[in-house]
Amino acid sequence: MKPLRFRQKHFLLSAVAAVFVCGALATVTYASSDKNTPPPKTSSTAKPAATTSHPATSTAGASHGATTGATTHAGGPTTNSTHSTTPMANGSHGGPTTANHGATTANTSHGMAGGAGAHGMASNRTATGHIAPAGSHTMQTRNGAVTRRADGRISDVHDARRGMDVHHGLDGGRRVSVMRADHSRIVAERGRRGFIERRYAFHGHDFARRSYYWHGHEYNRYYRGYYYHGVFVNVYAPAVYYPPAFYGWAYNPWAVPVAYAGWGWAGTPWFGFYGAYFVPYPVYAGPAFWLADYLIATQLQAAYAAQFAAATQGGIPVAPAQLWTDSGFQVVQGQSYTVSATGMLQFNGNASSLAPPSGRSGGPQVDADCAPGMYHNGFPAPQLPCLSLIGKIQDGPPFEVGRATTFVAPTSGELYLGVNDGYLGDNSGGWVASVTQSGGGNPPADDQQAAGGAPVLTPEIKAAIADEVKSQIALENAESQQNTQGQDVDPGSSSIARILSDGHPHVFVAGDSLDVTDTNNAECALSEGDVLQFSGPAPADNATDVNLIVLASKGSGKECQRSATVTVAVADLQEMQNHLRETVDQGMQELRDKQGQGGLPAAPPSAAAAPTQSAFAQAAPPPEQNGATDVNQQLAEGDKAEQEAAQNSSAAPAVAGDAPAPPPPPQTATVNIALGQSIDQVTSALGAPLTVIDLGPKKIYKYKDMKITFKDGKVSDVE
Repeated sequence: MKPLRFRQKHFLLSAVAAVFVCGALATVTYASSDKNTPPPKTSSTAKPAATTSHPATSTAGASHGATTGATTHAGGPTTNSTHSTTPMANGSHGGPTTANHGATTANTSHGMAGGAGAHGMASNRTATGHIAPAGSHTMQTRNGAVTRRADGRISDVHDARRGMDVHHGLDGGRRVSVMRADHSRIVAERGRRGFIERRYAFHGHDFARRSYYWHGHEYNRYYRGYYYHGVFVNVYAPAVYYPPAFYGWAYNPWAVPVAYAGWGWAGTPWFGFYGAYFVPYPVYAGPAFWLADYLIATQLQAAYAAQFAAATQGGIPVAPAQLWTDSGFQVVQGQSYTVSATGMLQFNGNASSLAPPSGRSGGPQVDADCAPGMYHNGFPAPQLPCLSLIGKIQDGPPFEVGRATTFVAPTSGELYLGVNDGYLGDNSGGWVASVTQSGGGNPPADDQQAAGGAPVLTPEIKAAIADEVKSQIALENAESQQNTQGQDVDPGSSSIARILSDGHPHVFVAGDSLDVTDTNNAECALSEGDVLQFSGPAPADNATDVNLIVLASKGSGKECQRSATVTVAVADLQEMQNHLRETVDQGMQELRDKQGQGGLPAAPPSAAAAPTQSAFAQAAPPPEQNGATDVNQQLAEGDKAEQEAAQNSSAAPAVAGDAPAPPPPPQTATVNIALGQSIDQVTSALGAPLTVIDLGPKKIYKYKDMKITFKDGKVSDVE
């Protein structure tokens, strides 16, 4: 791992100096130009560049034609080529598109650099345009394309008919991105914020307003469209700017370090969960360090919420024919959890041999050694009920789960769920489990000692984050001067174009879940709060992916390991910077509101002036009418797209490559479900459902590929 090299307390703006004096910043101005030139390559961290206008221009739209059968396989490491402008399923990416998603726009294309088109089956790309990890294979379907990981499970789906991309994250999440006929874009993900993006023009430049929806709250963010190495990216554009004196106060160190008593994190579940990863500063030498802790804490709270949502909303399918299933859920020593499960496991290859999560205690189809009270030799937990749901933490001893259990975690680690069966090969069906924190219990007195050492986010890494925060404060102050003078802010200077070419190392903090590949082209996951470092050299002019070193990660399960070099698409990297700036702005608002409280110094009177709203924000389209509903509906549409893709790709012939295509499903007798059938008729044909939602006279039975609604005991709807 390369040593960290970061600028320390002092921040120099070459060419045009920004001087911080008496808590204020000297005015910084930019020369304005309307030439269509490449992104500026500045020589220092926040050097103002000539304003470069990159109005959205039309490029060749790529076709998502209805072709079938073609399959590509991923092998070793690949570089550069990217799916340049797709609203990818792996992050809040890309911009307007001209790919054949029905209605088209006149802005950008889905074209792969050097490839055949939007999702044009480039051999090193997934169906949604990301680098294909080793062992994966992608095939075209009637409506688009589908990518399966080496284990045969679907990772990516592109549905051209719906204008939709779906990505299954290694962390168990699923992201759906769709371009609608009115040119708006929706991104939805269970457990994380979703948004609707609408593009508009202001002063001849391309802007976008995203309406975000999260836990019943709605808020807006704004972005300027920009091309970097031929890739369309969205560059964060603040809706308001503070007075220069406030930026100066937020940038400069305080007269004496302060102890802040206002966080209120002690005793919260996320704080105990990540106690081995993050420890806040005991005292703060200046606002940048306070904002760094605010940034990290905000990301970790989002990661914690997403993990719980994935376990409770989406459910955890327990694989019937393998001993252990990774729940994707980490428990914390001393915390109390409840695991519950529904569904039926079919065993012995016999349709009448069914076991609920509590197991089988007897019956004509049960082996003799599975009788009540027997010690089941050859079973992973011979002392526990036969054919029951069991669990373990990391490599610890199995414990009984059954239909539901509540336990206090004896140690921290990954939670696994399994089938207590001595022979798994003839099992099918299965159970769906959910995990919730049930309250009670206490985290270890010293969680970092429980993890065996100092927190993962070392003081050196946190200082580097604080240094990046200061860089963004200086940048925003320069932008605020342009805004005050009625000048257009240069997106090249505000974007990763500057960061990747200024000759300094920079850190990025993951603001969302993101699957990437390492130097061996193996897939690994980043999550909120992971820290990456870019140390140069500047990417080549045609590079659309960037290599970074993982400085800090939670490191569990499928997460990228510390010191690994990973490849990140430039659109994803821009979104990381966007999220950092958005969160720092949010933190500055809180810092402004709380100055003079909880031990924080008071800001000078000159910093108290009201913020100035950006003109482009005032010109944005009106808010969405039913935005939250529209976002949630796309999750259901994603289910349908994925089911169709699975059906269309399962029978495609396998071709030579790193991993064989999954075998086609076994032939089964046709089952007819019709309106008016009774619950008994349906369960006789399909067996017990995975989930039952009881709404009184209305009941919903969820099967693997079907949802059946009953009203007054009769089928009223089938999806």
